[in-house]
Amino acid sequence: MVETLFGHLATRFGPHPENLATEALGYILRRSPPAREAVRDLLRDVGIPVASSLIYRNQVPGEDDAQPDLVGFDDKGRQHLIIEAKFWAGLTGHQPTTYLKRISCDQGALVFIVPAARVTLIWGELLRRCHDAKLDVQDGKTSIADVRLALAGGSRLVLVSWRALLDPIGVRVETAGDQRAREDLVQLRGLCERMDAEAFLPVTAEELTTQIYRRVIEFGRLVDEVCTALKDRGIASTNGLRAIAGNGYSGRYLRLRGVGCFLACDIRKWMKFAPTPLWLSVYGVRWEKSDASAARRALAPLESATPPRMFMAGDGFPTVALQVSVGAERDTVVKGLIEQMLVVVDLLAPLGSVEQPAGGEKDTPPDHTSLEA
Repeated sequence: MVETLFGHLATRFGPHPENLATEALGYILRRSPPAREAVRDLLRDVGIPVASSLIYRNQVPGEDDAQPDLVGFDDKGRQHLIIEAKFWAGLTGHQPTTYLKRISCDQGALVFIVPAARVTLIWGELLRRCHDAKLDVQDGKTSIADVRLALAGGSRLVLVSWRALLDPIGVRVETAGDQRAREDLVQLRGLCERMDAEAFLPVTAEELTTQIYRRVIEFGRLVDEVCTALKDRGIASTNGLRAIAGNGYSGRYLRLRGVGCFLACDIRKWMKFAPTPLWLSVYGVRWEKSDASAARRALAPLESATPPRMFMAGDGFPTVALQVSVGAERDTVVKGLIEQMLVVVDLLAPLGSVEQPAGGEKDTPPDHTSLEA
């Protein structure tokens, strides 16, 4: 990681380093033609025609009360490109639907820039919000690492990591001999790499006094309630299996119709894959790596859903996102979770027909130290 003065000061004194990064990006694009050409070429590579003559302005207000971080105007004054930068802040209520409506010309695009570690999480949430807004969404195809593309409501929706954006800009300004832009880019890259590495941010008083963290305890209780309800129905068994907890997760092992699973409140997966705290990891009948492929095939409909509901975790096994109902009472939340679990149980039914260990006490789930997000 490149340590820079700008990166140090931005994280030390700036409560919102995203604003500083976007201002710096706009500054570089306004001053450097090679930098603008690099952005043009990156977007053209995913099928979006963008002129290198766009005029970039930061923080552009509108009648819709939205204020995008950076807007590229074409020679007719139309908002051709809207750029929204993120490090670890969440999406606002305007994102992405209000911003998509802002694009005032054909072939325009809304671009989100995020750390590489958040690409999967933010992309899934963007697609979900488009579906909730009844926008016609068609997932696009791109072979560029850390770049995602979709057609949404007649406009293009793009997500790109900071690295995937800044690397080609760096190559272009270096080739063009744009020394000033190269030096500015070093400073911006230093901040982005610092944030990409999940640097420890200064704790605020609001964080220490908010009640939001009580939710983690409540989510853990939901795990117990769902597990108990499934046991009462004869669907789940915890014989010989244990509850475990570690840094960022707590849950318990269980068998669903004979298939070994781990139901947990996992903050790490919440941060990495999808905006939900509750996850069901599937380890198969034997709890062995050889079961992972069969479990993934069984859960394929969830992996191909839009947005995806199944992901491959760091331990090599599939994990399913269980959505928590928003604005609902506890009984409704539990009911919704059980319904999602039953869908998974049906998908896993063929795996449960495999011969099982004789006696729950012989179950050998993974050691908790090997559980990865």
